[in-house]
Amino acid sequence: MQIKTFKGGYDSNFAYLVYEQDQALLIDPSVPATEILNFCKENNLNLQSVVVMHSHHDHILGLREYQKLGIPIIAHRSIKLAVDKHVDESDQITFGKNTFTVMHTPGHRFDSLCLYNSRSKSLFTSDTLFVHGCGRVDFEGSNPNLMLDTLERIKRMPEDTTVYPGHDYGPTKTSTIEIEKRMNPFLKMTREEFLKQRLG
Repeated sequence: MQIKTFKGGYDSNFAYLVYEQDQALLIDPSVPATEILNFCKENNLNLQSVVVMHSHHDHILGLREYQKLGIPIIAHRSIKLAVDKHVDESDQITFGKNTFTVMHTPGHRFDSLCLYNSRSKSLFTSDTLFVHGCGRVDFEGSNPNLMLDTLERIKRMPEDTTVYPGHDYGPTKTSTIEIEKRMNPFLKMTREEFLKQRLG
């Protein structure tokens, strides 16, 4: 499986096109659809579907363009947008021989997802976990207590898992669970410390 990272959008967003042979899946549509579609055309890739990782405005770019081309949009069942397929905890999203396990990870947003590929030990976290940071919990639809529960769950994942975040906010573009457990202050806080830090 190969991963093509696109950077741009509203605020140093990352969108990830994962592909193998001629099959591709878009994770986190946060850059203009033309960039994704042009890359697919130039590399003879068949875009199978687009996964919305949460419904903030900077992570849902070009959905109508994909749908006009018959490319289905996948999102958590709680999303309030019109999509083609709903998923929930432990569901699987496949393309070619690759399988991603859906993790429902509320906190930053009620419809937030992470996607885990055990074959490559890759975790796509969008705005749930950044390199040395985590998503804000003071937006409408956020829940700081659920975010802390989500982060505790992520900490229990295999330490050699590579983390692919939704924004380029850290010192590196990617990280690992092992590094984040050592370096990410939000993964070390007590609940009281986390709530005080994130909510002031």
